[in-house]
Parts: sequence; C-alpha cells; structure tokens
Amino acid sequence: MKRLFFALYLLSSLTWGQGLEIISLRHRSAEQLVPQLLPFIEPGGALNGMNDKLFVRASARNVAEIRQLIAALDTPQRRLMISLRQDGADSSSDRGAGVTGRVEVGAGGTAISGRGHLYQSDSRSRRDVAQQVQTIDGGRAAIMVGQSYFLPMRQLVLTPAGAVVSETLVQRDLGTGFVAMPRLAGDRVTLEISPREDTAGPVPGSVNSTRLLTTVSGRLGEWMELGASVGDQSGGTTGITRYGTQSASRQRRLLLKVEELP
Repeated sequence: MKRLFFALYLLSSLTWGQGLEIISLRHRSAEQLVPQLLPFIEPGGALNGMNDKLFVRASARNVAEIRQLIAALDTPQRRLMISLRQDGADSSSDRGAGVTGRVEVGAGGTAISGRGHLYQSDSRSRRDVAQQVQTIDGGRAAIMVGQSYFLPMRQLVLTPAGAVVSETLVQRDLGTGFVAMPRLAGDRVTLEISPREDTAGPVPGSVNSTRLLTTVSGRLGEWMELGASVGDQSGGTTGITRYGTQSASRQRRLLLKVEELP
C-alpha cells in the first residue's frame, strides 16, 4: 500500500511539474519543426503546433532545451534557383538503289531499256531546352512548358450487336518540364527531381516520351549530370527493283544546377 501511494505521489509530482508553453515562430511553420523537435520531448511530455505557434507541455528544464533547439532551427528559409538543361540531338539517314525500266515489243523483236539510280538522304537536328524556377529550401517547385495537341485515338468497343470501332480525338499536353524538391545542408543540396519530355512522334497519334525519377546530391552552383539516353533504330526495304536501308538515332542528356539567391 505504501509503495502504491509513493508511485501515485511521484506520478502526480511529475504531472504537476509540467506546464504548457506557447512558443511563437518567426521564420518556419509549426508543421516544419514539429517532426524535428518531437524526439527531444521528455517522456510524458507533448508537442504539437499550428501555423506559427508551437504548444509544448513539458518540465521547465525540457522547455528550455526545446527553446534552444527552436533558436537553431527557426531560421529564414534560403531562396534557391533551380536550372535544368536538356540537350538533345536527332539524326537519320536513308540510303538505297533502284532500277526503272521499259519493255517494248514490236516487229523488230523485244527491246528492253532501263536506268539505275542511287539515293542518299541525311538529316541532323538539335533540341536544347533550358528551364529555371525559383523555390525555397524544402519547398516544392514545378514547371512545364509545351503545347496541347489533338491526337487521334481508335477504340474497339464490344456491344450486344458486335464489335464497333470508335475513332475520336483526344487532347494531350506535350511539353518539357520537371518537379523538384531541394533540401540544403550547408553548401550542399540534395534534390528529388522528376524531369519529363514529350514530343509528337513520327506516326500520327504517337508520342515520344522521356521520364526520369531520381535523387541527386552536390554542391550549390555546380552542374550535376542527371542521366543520358541513346536510342537507335534501323530497318530496310527490298524488292525486285529496289533496295534501301534506313537508320535513326536519338540522344538526350540532362544537367542540373541549384544556386542560392540573395
């Protein structure tokens, strides 16, 4: 009985030793700081917040420790400029040979005449895109630049009367952009980024799409390579009077830089 009374007395003393403190923040929001402060709340204490206010229930000693942590964490958010560069090159070639001829039948017999020809076609193009967007440390930034296209779409619909082919036009937004979330630690930045590039394909209704989802880390002000891709296609045509080969190449490279703004 004495032990139970002593335990209740100790619990009561601990509870009465904790008070409620309301702490106002200057630069950060409560939602940003609560996850970082919770590990330092003493057993039996509580911490939550809303907007620019933190509500702390703890002993005076623990509240003093929490205030010291808040002084170190409640700093102005650093403004950042994110630059993304997408370098691309496309090339294609078409080579072959063909024969055209004519057969004439007359009194003097059969005459055959013909002419052979060679053909060659090469094309090269570049597509370099540079994009910039401002954000803050720990913020989320997004940018997308492009156009809306109406692309043909064919569907096979099963009905009680049988299969029906439905053709319609759908709107598709094609463009280049990215979504990024940077976090700073001194002069280094860790960035979660998802760049994308959509262009109309060679076949009506087709789309060339490039996607990437990655996390990179580097120094502020330095270019970082996110990745690169190379695609090659080749084919050929043959016939009695014609022979040809076709090839195409598509190269892409992604570079990223994060700078701190004054």
